[in-house]
This record gives sequence, C-alpha cells and structure tokens, in this order.
Amino acid sequence: MTYSSFWRRAVAAIIDTIVISAISVLLARVIFFLPVSLFFHFFYKPIFEASRVRATPGKYLAEISVERSDGRQLTLKDAYIRYVSSWVSGLTLGIGFLMALFTKKHQTLHDIFADTVVVDKVYDNDGLWNEWWATIKFLFSRKEKKH
Repeated sequence: MTYSSFWRRAVAAIIDTIVISAISVLLARVIFFLPVSLFFHFFYKPIFEASRVRATPGKYLAEISVERSDGRQLTLKDAYIRYVSSWVSGLTLGIGFLMALFTKKHQTLHDIFADTVVVDKVYDNDGLWNEWWATIKFLFSRKEKKH
C-alpha cells in the first residue's frame, strides 16, 4: 500500500473544488436558491468516499482513494466523520492539511480523527459512474416494509 503524497491529494482537492463550484453555480442559477448548493456540498465528498470506488471525481482522476487504516471501505458514518473533521483541518489555518507533509502515512488531521488513509490506486474505468450511481440510489432508496 502506497500512501498518497500531499501534492497528489492537493491536485485532487483542486479538481473537486472546480467540480463542486461548477455544479453549485449551476444549481444556484437553475433553482435560484443558495441553500441547495450548500446541501449538494454536504453530500458530495461523503457519498463518493463511502462508495465502492472510495473516491471523489478529483481523487479518481488523481488515482487515489480513501480507506480505513485497516484497508476497509468507509461507511457513510466514517465518511461524515472525515468530512466534518476536514473543517477542523481548515480552521487550524490549514495546519491540519499540512500535517500530511510530516506524518508517516501522509495523514491529515481529519484522516487521524476518522482513522483513514489516502492511498494511490489505479482504477478500472469499467463501471465507475455506475458504482457511484448505485451508491447514491442505495443511500436514498426507501426500504420496503415486510408484513
């Protein structure tokens, strides 16, 4: 397992920022309601990182993925702990992000809080969007009651 470098993670973050910004602007213009953009932002990273792909579009393009420190896939709860903790990394004037430059596993503060690591991964392009779409459908599907 190769832990991803700070710079590779930075490239992924830039790509994700562009994607989130573009979609948020589109949603704000189409729906004329800013909270819809914030709602989208709240779901973007956790849903992608908890999927079987284990990556946002930016992480996918940078060929990295997020996983538990023992190699397991993140649950949605794990992904939200990591997401909320990332705000703490930012509120420390970015020091929480810069920790990836100095820790053995290149972990940020939010990786440590969530017990996650970011690793290099070469993806099989077959079915990537299908995996993400299946995860989104699963998360928002209604469970049928058994009688």
